[in-house]
Amino acid sequence: MKVFQRFLKAPTTPVGLVFGLVVPLLFVIFWMTGYNGATDRIDQLHVALVAEASTQGADIADRIASTAPFYAERFSSLEEAQAKMNEGALHMVISVPAELAQDVREAGNGKLVYYVNQANSDVAKSMMETVAEQITREVSGNLTGVTELPVQAEIIKTNPVSNFSTSMLPMILGFITYIAVMTMNIQLNLSSLKLQSEFGKWEIFFARQKLYALAAVLFPLIITGAAMLFVDVHSSFLAMWAFHMLVYLTCICVTQMGFALFGQAGPLFNVGLVPLQLLTAGNIIPAIMLTGFYRQLGHFLPAPNAIQGYTKLIYGSGGSISIYVINMLLISAVCWGITVLVLALKERPAKVELSQTTPLI
Repeated sequence: MKVFQRFLKAPTTPVGLVFGLVVPLLFVIFWMTGYNGATDRIDQLHVALVAEASTQGADIADRIASTAPFYAERFSSLEEAQAKMNEGALHMVISVPAELAQDVREAGNGKLVYYVNQANSDVAKSMMETVAEQITREVSGNLTGVTELPVQAEIIKTNPVSNFSTSMLPMILGFITYIAVMTMNIQLNLSSLKLQSEFGKWEIFFARQKLYALAAVLFPLIITGAAMLFVDVHSSFLAMWAFHMLVYLTCICVTQMGFALFGQAGPLFNVGLVPLQLLTAGNIIPAIMLTGFYRQLGHFLPAPNAIQGYTKLIYGSGGSISIYVINMLLISAVCWGITVLVLALKERPAKVELSQTTPLI
């Protein structure tokens, strides 16, 4: 009993107990509210319908658009629609042949062509393929009035990745980096506390920034090099390394700010961002299908921007990663600025105050 009481009085015990309760509780709160009804919001997904104007195909495209369970946008060019899909603005492209109705009437068969981007989340890909089969059955019924399927669905998977391990790379480099930096900052914060008895707060702070700068250059170099030994990616090593350096920088600034704002409760703040980042990253389910509060939240967090940027770099799905670069630069600047401001407003350590009063004793 005595040992149990002493154990409870240890300063680290309450912290451990709080983590044991709060971390899974945050996952329950964020994920249950964020994913609630997500599969019912298929109408938030955007699909392109490509058909030549003033043709039978255009009439069929109009009927699909009016009955489809998602937002359908008409395009006259397949190339333009595919470019939009590769940029992440569309989840599927449906190409309707101009003479589809005539082919079914004269030859007894025809086909609708569906383009599904494999760089999307697994949930989005699965939903698009299911909807493709549903649309094909409806078009067949409208053209023939029977339940047979003279119209077939041809699903073309764009930006495919043959090696499953490659599909895990955005999560490893984009999200696990945050976990690694968060853990690193816990230890560096302990080192900073020990150095307070010997050095001033600004000396310690800028020494840490130098260490962070070295880590942000060297660690991505090693990790990116190791990753590219195992998988082939679309982008060059320099592009992958440069982007990973930015990811490291952003994660460092965010987790460092947590300690500046909350002190020894900083780890809890940083861990609290974990379920939010996994929720809004878009690799499990498209962020647009989340409940309203969470849809845009990922733009303000490091891992969602990193994962989406890596998806384009690794898959070569087209489109620019500039929006993710800008987001992470802004996140880094704001978080670093807050850290400096908080440090500037903090009082001098107690040891300094004691030394100033020593002559009065």
